[in-house]
Amino acid sequence: MFENWYGFAPIFDIDQEICYIIRNTSISDSLFMTPESPVINKFLQLLDEVINNSLTDLHVSVGNFPYIRTPNRDVEPVESFGILSNNDVLRIIDFTGSINTQELEETLEGMNYIYEFKWNRFRANVSKNNEWLAIAFRTIKKKVPTAESVGLDADMLNILNADKGLILITGGTGSGKTTTLVAMLDYLNRTQHRHIITVEDPIEYIFQNQKSLIHQKQVGKHVSSFEQAIKDAMREDPDIIMVGEMRDMETISAVLTLAETGHLVLSTLHTNDVVQTFDRLVYAFPAQMQSQVRVQLALTLVAIIGQLILPKIDNSGNIAAREIFMNTDATRNLIIEWSISHLYSIMEIGKKEGMMLMDHRLAEMFTKELISYETLMSHVKNPNILSQLGIIRS
Repeated sequence: MFENWYGFAPIFDIDQEICYIIRNTSISDSLFMTPESPVINKFLQLLDEVINNSLTDLHVSVGNFPYIRTPNRDVEPVESFGILSNNDVLRIIDFTGSINTQELEETLEGMNYIYEFKWNRFRANVSKNNEWLAIAFRTIKKKVPTAESVGLDADMLNILNADKGLILITGGTGSGKTTTLVAMLDYLNRTQHRHIITVEDPIEYIFQNQKSLIHQKQVGKHVSSFEQAIKDAMREDPDIIMVGEMRDMETISAVLTLAETGHLVLSTLHTNDVVQTFDRLVYAFPAQMQSQVRVQLALTLVAIIGQLILPKIDNSGNIAAREIFMNTDATRNLIIEWSISHLYSIMEIGKKEGMMLMDHRLAEMFTKELISYETLMSHVKNPNILSQLGIIRS
């Protein structure tokens, strides 16, 4: 239970004034800004505790207690809140986002938006599960993350010296892809005189121009789609374009074309390793186009940075583990010939080119006492590598 983890018992008789917050809403103020809406009052109190305890995620869904993600990455129910009904979840959606809930119930598509509460921002994703609605709230840190704060080393920052091509950040859900991407943009903003355009859904961090000029576009608000925004960007004199996520064939195709035309493009992909990344990109296209896509990838790709989020050995928080794939003459040929299973062998001996296998990164982090042996073994793909690196089971 929530109170067992953090030593508090939620009190839900909050003042009416707390409801007067910065937000977008499609429902009249009189409906939800009064004590006659107990679920909203309870929700705001719960959100307060999420903020006060520096939690990352809050999950709200029909037929369940709210769930929070604890600092050790477990998901725990907030039983004192009570079970949420369908009307409860609809009220929370209406209160936190300008969304037509009737239309939402009829569509199969999820929706994203930003919710602001007491000068804190949350990324909200509304989805449908077993015909019922669910909302995932992700805390957005107030400060734009920096390269230093997220642990980007010199090899990763050197990648950003590329004048053109495609840089991908990959990983599973909750692996910090967006945080790493934003930290890279912050580094570019502080160190280079460039025109940077971002295409996001939704905009999470607000950049202030430093050495660079940054224009941020939100899909659904400023532009109709990722694909259209990318096409528009080509006429706006950009040096660098950040595409929040490559979700479909049309967006992938537009990104590859953009990288071919002399721009530096940064984006993310929901994949777990280098080979899966190539599979996802190429097999997004019909068979007759895949040969052309392989050539485009071989010629435009600069690097892939894949990452995991792991608990620190001292339980003080989490830390990112990152592998690096650099596209070289040798790897270009393998991509064109579609012999991508051999890429790992090149990465294993490619340290001079700035490459790093995830297994090697995990071993390094264990040696530096950043992660535990249990964490190492639960994520390493080839345990034989550990004995080669001199790591013996404790």
